[in-house]
This record gives sequence, C-alpha cells and structure tokens, in this order.
Amino acid sequence: MKNLVFVLAAAGFLIACTPKTSEIVEVAETSEETATDGDMPKADIGEGKVIFLKDCIPCHTDYTGPTSVERLKNYSKERVDAVLPKMINNAELNETQSRQITAYLHWELEN
Repeated sequence: MKNLVFVLAAAGFLIACTPKTSEIVEVAETSEETATDGDMPKADIGEGKVIFLKDCIPCHTDYTGPTSVERLKNYSKERVDAVLPKMINNAELNETQSRQITAYLHWELEN
C-alpha cells in the first residue's frame, strides 16, 4: 500500500513539474477606432447615438407619435444634411460631436 501511495505521489509530482506546452494562437483584434461600417468608424456611430439620445431627443420628443428615429426614416440623406448644421449649432456640438452625430444619423438612414 505504501508503494502504491509513493508511486502515485511520484507520478503526480512528475506530471505537475513537466513543462506546459500549448498552441499559441494570435488573434487579430479590431479596435473600435479602426472598425468601420462603410466609410464611418463604428466608434463614431456609437458615440453619435449617445449624443442623439442626450442632446437631440429632448427637443425632438413627441410622446404621442413615432419616436425620433422612426421619424428620421421619413427624410432623405440630403434633407438631413441640409437641416443638420442648424441642429448642430442649436445643440452647441463641437466638431467631433458633429462628425459623430452625422455618422449615426447616416447609419440610421442606411439601415
């Protein structure tokens, strides 16, 4: 019995002390900054949605009718581009926020 315990302990020790080898797999990560949806960075689209919810919805909420996003679908990209500069100015958005909200609205129109 002592021999069996000794053999099992020695085997366990040898197994525990052997070098561990595993296959190294490189995963190419796509950062949010470089991932794109067409010609728009996905980060801009996501941040644009946040800006839309925070800065646009308060003025464009009609509790009895369709949501602002549903109403957006009634407009063409050209119409949105014509109105957007005034809305960006009214919301006092900076250049980065302007790019992001534009990316989000274009994405919504296309999808």
